[in-house]
Amino acid sequence: MKITCGLIWQSIIAINLILIRAQNTSKQQITLKTQLGKINGFIDIRNARIFYSIPYGKSPTGNRKFAKPEPFGKWNGNRNGRDPSPFCPQRKTRWIDLLKVKIDVDCLKLNIYTPVNITEQLPVMVWIHGGGYVVGGAMSYDGSALAKAGNVVVVTINYRLGLEGFLSFGDTLVKGNYGIWDQILALRWIKDNIKDYGGDPNEVTIFGESAGGMSVSLLSLIPSNKGLFKRAIMQSGVANSLIAFQYGSRKSHREIGDLLGCPFDDVNSSSLLHCMRQVNMSKIVSATTAIFKTASTQLPIGPVIDGELFKRPIKEIFNDASSEEIQFFRSLDIIVGTSTSDGSVLIRMDPAIQKHYGFNISNEGLSYNFLCNVFLPNIVADHYNGNPAVSDALCKMYGKPNDQAENSRQAIKMYGDIFFLFPAVETLTVHATNNEISKTYQYVFSESSLPFFFEAAVLPPWFEGAGHATDLIYLFFIEIMQLLNPNLRTDFSDYEFAAKMRTQWTNFAKYGNPNGPKSNSEDWPTFEANERKFLQLSKNNMTVGMNYRGDQVHFLSKTVPGLIQSANTAERMRVHLNQNSFFLFLIVSVPGCILYMRG
Repeated sequence: MKITCGLIWQSIIAINLILIRAQNTSKQQITLKTQLGKINGFIDIRNARIFYSIPYGKSPTGNRKFAKPEPFGKWNGNRNGRDPSPFCPQRKTRWIDLLKVKIDVDCLKLNIYTPVNITEQLPVMVWIHGGGYVVGGAMSYDGSALAKAGNVVVVTINYRLGLEGFLSFGDTLVKGNYGIWDQILALRWIKDNIKDYGGDPNEVTIFGESAGGMSVSLLSLIPSNKGLFKRAIMQSGVANSLIAFQYGSRKSHREIGDLLGCPFDDVNSSSLLHCMRQVNMSKIVSATTAIFKTASTQLPIGPVIDGELFKRPIKEIFNDASSEEIQFFRSLDIIVGTSTSDGSVLIRMDPAIQKHYGFNISNEGLSYNFLCNVFLPNIVADHYNGNPAVSDALCKMYGKPNDQAENSRQAIKMYGDIFFLFPAVETLTVHATNNEISKTYQYVFSESSLPFFFEAAVLPPWFEGAGHATDLIYLFFIEIMQLLNPNLRTDFSDYEFAAKMRTQWTNFAKYGNPNGPKSNSEDWPTFEANERKFLQLSKNNMTVGMNYRGDQVHFLSKTVPGLIQSANTAERMRVHLNQNSFFLFLIVSVPGCILYMRG
């Protein structure tokens, strides 16, 4: 069951590149001397210092392709930090072509945004973009407003995507996770060099949304990252989500080789790798696209258990409170949040599927029959061992047979609950339980007055709530929303809300507390495993709640595993009975055979 999310990131790309074009008209050049060399930057229209396209890793070509990244090191002369960094190889879109976005294999670069007047080392916030591990880039997000609002240094980073970043054969030859290794190398570069730009290397917060949030969560479970960052914000994406990790069957060496035109050699598999390293960028991107076109709700390309960064499934790590992964995780202050309708990605369901089953999700929505007899069995087949009892229970919990509009809204809620909310609450609970070292915070983003720009033109009449990635409007984009869609109307309350969120995010980066250092009132309370308090983020309803969607979370955390356990127990009993019947047959029949033979 294919869901496409590329249009979200296309619009993010467009809106930021429009801003960059505006910045190009009035750049005040500056030059900075760093330990790696001199770099030219500029002061933008928001009165922030910006340095683009700083290399942290060597170009991943030749033997560096499908391998861990290597540090870039020093550069000669004055480096040009005024031109936008390229995107890592990905599928071209209308916006990328229209705005002439540069895509280049030599993409292991980062961008730095700082206030103009820096008198002391400032806390650092490192943004990791989302995009399903296949699209997006550092230039999709302008960090200048956040840097200026909170008096922090903001860094946005590129990392390899698709097969370039996550190809894995499940062996020691091609382990995978190269995109995660890129992120780690970028963090090491920041640790070693950010002081040259006014940042404090000991006060680093990593944050990201969707696959970026999942990346942040994964990085927070790698003990060797200790010292690279001390706080983490995970927005609509965590490591234990069913779509954060590639747990399903991987494409075989032979299948991927065929896509790339490289024959598989049973005797010498290294020859396949050698061939693949000669394949050009466009062919690898086409292969990535082809793999996603045949994908179900499982993640076809992404992080994997490699025996090095990740030694076992996240669920096993979460169940082992004494593990070094959990000890490191609980040493960090964290914020984890979701949007009320993160399942809005369903709106982008493959049109071919909609046509085949005779519905239009943008108009009348999902039918009860499609939800319960097609969509849910697909999800259950992918993630719950194909257990029909789970499919029936999900249908009973979410399906609305007599109201198609409400059935559609519940389908959005279900998708959000399964892939975003429930894993977020599980992550929060694991972090907060018996944790006296660090702080835990949860938010629920519910502001829906400005539909996100990727949805604005096609938002179905039945849709309600804040869609996936809508929180990004207020962190990054509020000032330029109308550049992309003049029909959207913003007012003072939108800017006030954006300022509030930016203050909360940067307060957390500075103090480990979104309320600030000396707040008398706990406007945003900590999350405790027994109470599960959260802050609702909304323009007119910034309120504290408890146990958000508790019934649904309990259903997914207790009822569904119970159904799977019952099925597993029944299967073991069936196998046991069959074995006993076979032994009974031997006991009864064999002596008779012997007597017959003797007779």
